[in-house]
Amino acid sequence: MQFDWWTFAFQVINVLVLMWLLSRFMFRPIAGIIAERQAETTRALADAETAKAKAAEATRAAKEEEQRNASERLKIIEAAKAGAEAQRKTILDMSRKEAAEIAAKADADAKRKHRSDRQEQLRESAALAIRIAGRLMDNLPDDARILGYPERLQKALDALDGEQRNALASEPGILRIVAPRPLSDAELAATREAIRKALKIDPPQTVEVDASLIAGLELRGRHGIIHNSLSHDLSRIAEAMDRDDHV
Repeated sequence: MQFDWWTFAFQVINVLVLMWLLSRFMFRPIAGIIAERQAETTRALADAETAKAKAAEATRAAKEEEQRNASERLKIIEAAKAGAEAQRKTILDMSRKEAAEIAAKADADAKRKHRSDRQEQLRESAALAIRIAGRLMDNLPDDARILGYPERLQKALDALDGEQRNALASEPGILRIVAPRPLSDAELAATREAIRKALKIDPPQTVEVDASLIAGLELRGRHGIIHNSLSHDLSRIAEAMDRDDHV
């Protein structure tokens, strides 16, 4: 077998020309396309990374916003709870206060009713005692209605302070002796003597009759009344019982 160098040379030249042509018209455009595709791929990857970062940032922002919203909702709920609790406490306090006021008013009304009933009972008891005393005095000697009362009247006048005695003594013409019945001469004399000793004046000589006294002697004037009778004593007993009932 004989080797043909010319043929080999032509083939080598053909290969070189083909390689030049390929590199000129094929490899370079393909390389450019590949490079462009690589650049596009790189840009796409970069855009993807950017989008991924933006998505991560958006997710983080969304989570933060959700947390803020949750915190705000929690604050609103806590504020609503606090407001509801404060309102509940206010309503409860008002209810307790109203209940206490109602209870206090009911208690005061009950006490007033009890006191009113008690006072009415005492008034009725005093009136009954006065009627009974009057009936008893009707069965006693007539002088029992006056006996001992001139001395009591003098003691009552002596017990006054100087200003009160002077006020009574300043207008002797206005003073009135009051008795449950007309006085005998002896009774009137004893009564006037008692007034004279206490007030150092000339006592009145007329007597005013007031059967409601039942028994006793009183001295009445512009500046007051010197109570000295059985009916007044019974009234004072009723008043004392009323005061003791409220101690």
